[in-house]
Amino acid sequence: MNKENYLLITCLIILIISVVLTFTNFIRFKFGLEIEGGTILYYDADISKVAKEEIESTLSAVKDLIERRINYLGIAEINVSYSKNGRIIVEIPNIKDPELAKKTIGETPILEFKVPLEVGTSTVFVPSPLTGKYLKTANVEIHPQTGLPIVSLEFDNEGTKIFAELTKKYIGKPIAIYLDNNLISSPIVREEISSGKAIIEGNFSLEEARDLASKLKQGALPVALKLVGSSVVNPKLGHESLKKVTIGGIYGFLLILIFMLVFYRIHGIIANIALIFYLFFNLLLYKLLGVALSLSGIVGFILSIGMAVDANILIAERIKEEKTRMKIRDAILEGFNRAWPSIRDSNISTIISCILMYIIATSFVKGFAITLGLGVLISMLTAVFLTKILTLKILK
Repeated sequence: MNKENYLLITCLIILIISVVLTFTNFIRFKFGLEIEGGTILYYDADISKVAKEEIESTLSAVKDLIERRINYLGIAEINVSYSKNGRIIVEIPNIKDPELAKKTIGETPILEFKVPLEVGTSTVFVPSPLTGKYLKTANVEIHPQTGLPIVSLEFDNEGTKIFAELTKKYIGKPIAIYLDNNLISSPIVREEISSGKAIIEGNFSLEEARDLASKLKQGALPVALKLVGSSVVNPKLGHESLKKVTIGGIYGFLLILIFMLVFYRIHGIIANIALIFYLFFNLLLYKLLGVALSLSGIVGFILSIGMAVDANILIAERIKEEKTRMKIRDAILEGFNRAWPSIRDSNISTIISCILMYIIATSFVKGFAITLGLGVLISMLTAVFLTKILTLKILK
């Protein structure tokens, strides 16, 4: 058995596995917000006190912490995006309790360490560089002297350095700890603390201390968030749209198969076999990779089928030209060689566009970019290599 036969058998096995997994629920498709339904929350982050050069990193930290807190509820496939003006959008598909998500995000404590500043004859506390942004973990402990519950804090490497500098600078003075802009405690600094550890005392009950430690551990936001709006996406509308898109895609796919069969005969049959493999192999990858299919993503997939057909048409036309002046096998090889540069260049330019769309666009466009880009990559394999093997086997 030669190499070509091995490749054909491998493709046949992959096709069978793809068809079986596509039509069974052993692995389920994941769908986006507009299909599954869900909640969109709109927040404004208070970045008025954040230095201009730190706005990007601060909003990125807020994004990561919101994702961590929502994932703590067991909700997957969320999307959190932000703009530099402080607007944060949280998209949560298939959530059964939107109020729980609002409450969870809204109750995230804002941890601040403020230092004393002499203003005339009085002392006021002003924000320091140390915030919940640098918090690594928080745990409940019992104070060895008072016997009351306390919350112990541990900072990351950067937070440890900042805390050490503050405690060195303010020896003999208080550093105030604020939660949600409320003073919790203001212990006097006795010596420099280089271990990166601190404690919060506030006459907590054990349950209150556990609740606070849990929220801090999940993520203390570096800036305040204000919920400015929310909307609920009805899954019924999404399911109806999915049905329409799916039916339209099936009709379009069948028309493509008929077109290739009528105009290109044997080359059309070969191209159709490659397209069927392409269709089910893509669906298999979506399941295995956990790609969340949105309506725009499905449109991108359908568009990639058209690009795969375009490659087959280029190859078939090139082979027609070469058959007039050389033997069939040589014409096939030359046809593929001459068509490849055009296929390669058009597909690479499309992939670059998909990468740019994914980086700079919103979540709905990202779904389109992912499925189109993945589809183009797979089409380069099926429309060129699989089609080439089939053409050589059938027309030799």
